[in-house]
Amino acid sequence: MGFDTSFHPLDLPLIERRLLPFLAGRGQDDDIDDLVVRAVEIRKVRFRAKAWALGVQDYALDHDQVPFEAHLHVWGRPFFITGDGPEQITQDLQRYLAAPADGVDAIAAEMVNRLDPALARRIEPDTTGKLPGDDALANSLTTPLRMLRGAAIALRNGERHVRRQDGREFDAALLLTREVPYCAVEFAAALLPGWMSRGYTWPTRLCTEAGLDTPGFTAPTALTGLLRQEFPHLQWPTPPATIVSNYAIGGLTPAPSVPATRAYLAAHRHELKCDALDAQKINEAMGVAEHLGLAFCEATELYSAMEGNLN
Repeated sequence: MGFDTSFHPLDLPLIERRLLPFLAGRGQDDDIDDLVVRAVEIRKVRFRAKAWALGVQDYALDHDQVPFEAHLHVWGRPFFITGDGPEQITQDLQRYLAAPADGVDAIAAEMVNRLDPALARRIEPDTTGKLPGDDALANSLTTPLRMLRGAAIALRNGERHVRRQDGREFDAALLLTREVPYCAVEFAAALLPGWMSRGYTWPTRLCTEAGLDTPGFTAPTALTGLLRQEFPHLQWPTPPATIVSNYAIGGLTPAPSVPATRAYLAAHRHELKCDALDAQKINEAMGVAEHLGLAFCEATELYSAMEGNLN
């Protein structure tokens, strides 16, 4: 069983204040429309930024001297970010997040220039891929969320099942108790993308394999906190504080614990059975979380290089 692993700075207050009330069936059906519009624009920004990263990769295949690492600059950091250090990476991440899709080229050109100013006139973005239209992107983001909201509303109305648009029925209680953590992080990552990896590289597993503690990591119960309160009669599972399957959320580090957990992992770097690049990705993602005052979590299958679903 393979894993497409990812590491995420996580805006837990956004999930708790905006997303969980929506999933719990509170408010109106359009309460997160502003977030969806934002996520669609960020998806287009991600797509264009990765087109530039893939363009550099194509050039680097025939020019060994280019200081480009595909597993960091394409299938690693979000968008297309060159340079080093958590402060610089955080600033670049925020610039992409604030940019419209038609403003990406200027940022990406700066990233190319950082690699080598001589590349400026030699790199073209890869234009072979295509994105769906805005409506299709929005539907892909909202369909699982609206199913979960529908499940909560059904349960409030004393109903056991929720029906999808194609007519298929699902057990409302099972949907709500099993799918919320993954869907919540998936949507949060559409607004703040994480780092891509591949394999058994999530930090809680690396620590366990090395015989180390996992200080700061907790079970991701915060991702269902409000729903547990409003539907206490449901059989809520106790999630492990690590990844145990595909399409899962593992250990979650609350924002106040991120600096100490990051320092602990760095101090034990040489005991962790992963290559230097994966350790760098974990450290960078945690560094951004620390700089922004956010939580951190590990996940699987939010991205897939094989399927072209990049961060």
